[in-house]
Amino acid sequence: MFAALHIPDFPMVAALRGRPEVWRRPCAVLAIPAGTVRQVPPGLLAVNPAARVAGLAAGWPLNRALVRCPDLLVLGRDPVAEAALRAELLQIGDALTPDVEITTEDCLLLDLSMCSQAFVEALETVALNGIELSHAQSITPDLAHLAVHHAATRGRLVEPADLAALPLEVLGWLAGGEAAGRGARLPANAAAGVGAGRAQGGGGAELELLAGWGLRTLGDFMQLPRQALAERLGPAPGRWHDVLHGKVCRLLRLHRPPESFCQAYDFEEPAVALEALEFALKRLLHTLAARLAARQLAADRLDLQLVLESGAVISRQLRLPEPQSSVAGMLPPLQAWLDSLRLDAAVSRVELDAGSTFAIAAQREWFGRSLPQPERWAETLAKLEALLGPGRVGIPVPPVSFKPDGFTLRPAVGATGAVPNAGFQPEAALPLHRYRPPCAVAVASELRAGRPWPLALLSGPHPGRIVDWRGPFPVSGAWWEPAAAWQRLEWDIQLDSRQLLRLVYQTPDCWHLEGVYP
Repeated sequence: MFAALHIPDFPMVAALRGRPEVWRRPCAVLAIPAGTVRQVPPGLLAVNPAARVAGLAAGWPLNRALVRCPDLLVLGRDPVAEAALRAELLQIGDALTPDVEITTEDCLLLDLSMCSQAFVEALETVALNGIELSHAQSITPDLAHLAVHHAATRGRLVEPADLAALPLEVLGWLAGGEAAGRGARLPANAAAGVGAGRAQGGGGAELELLAGWGLRTLGDFMQLPRQALAERLGPAPGRWHDVLHGKVCRLLRLHRPPESFCQAYDFEEPAVALEALEFALKRLLHTLAARLAARQLAADRLDLQLVLESGAVISRQLRLPEPQSSVAGMLPPLQAWLDSLRLDAAVSRVELDAGSTFAIAAQREWFGRSLPQPERWAETLAKLEALLGPGRVGIPVPPVSFKPDGFTLRPAVGATGAVPNAGFQPEAALPLHRYRPPCAVAVASELRAGRPWPLALLSGPHPGRIVDWRGPFPVSGAWWEPAAAWQRLEWDIQLDSRQLLRLVYQTPDCWHLEGVYP
């Protein structure tokens, strides 16, 4: 059995919670997406009961709402009040069962399978400091989520047949719940009608098409053949059909607040020697390892912070190639970083935190592994970063582009997914030893067919007269983005000294050697 807890008009309730004197006045909260240009009048995200009596509803344009109700009080969203209200709603859910899913910012789903009948009956008396709190129960979480958003099915145990009389627009909440599972950011309320599905993160086009077919209720939708529906409209309406018939009972995306393992060590006398820092870190790591072992967890990263006597703070995050729960596996990367550290003042405080994950059960003596000693790999990466600097160690990933020498660095540990392959096959058999960065040179040139033509290299590591060439080869990319567009001419040249080089021209009047063929 599953239950849904819902706060109707969530943004409005949060905005007016500290202003009871204006609750009886028509009020509305604006829906203005962040980072958008207001080319059209903003719409109403939520309204209070007094505004509904005046004939307003969520989704109305602001100018139309002001014409209908001139004394309408227009409010903006209050993120602080919404966060506090959401936290109180989550506390109520946690008090009933530990298995809670935050489906949307105004709705929770509860798994009641392990709860006693007394806890189930307690849903009837749940209150939130005078705020209206709706609930509904059903055999699947999605049915409970649908039922709690309509007045006809709130406060009761709902079967699939009980949803047949609800309007078709209720499917918009189901589409919104699926978008929330994929990580979309959903509004707390949406306009009534077909626009609700679009506002909730998906399903708007399908709902409009279904309404065009003459469907008005969920019962009309449930009577359609499921196979034909999926063939004509895609997999999403097919999933809705299964949900409405109670054929889908998915697992809840349980909310688990992150646990902090943060520890600190304050020196009685500011530490100036490396030995004192290592001693403090070992003490913190022993405590961290014990806490991780007690919870059957492991650390996948270490967050270290040094507070200097001068007030400056030095922070470093070290990612571990394999989750570690022992001091021997976590200490070497920290030591490698400390060895490369140059401090301007003594250290007065050390803070250590860790990102926790589940430990990996490995049978090293049975199966071969790519990292038989992951703690040494983490120590090697730490030494390389100490030598080259942060952000310069990783896996080079070529872009899907023909831009020469273009790549990004993916973290050497903690990254997932395969390295993309652009499918490039070199046509030349000779390797090119590239200069990084390219070597700027002065070139004697002339114009041929409107293009500069190199005749001799006047400076650089390989000056001389050009006796043979292949090119020019014009290469360009990202022409659709003016800020990122690039264009160049390439030549493969041979000097009178028989040296083979790659010469490149870029506007305006910029020549450089990109590499040499050995």
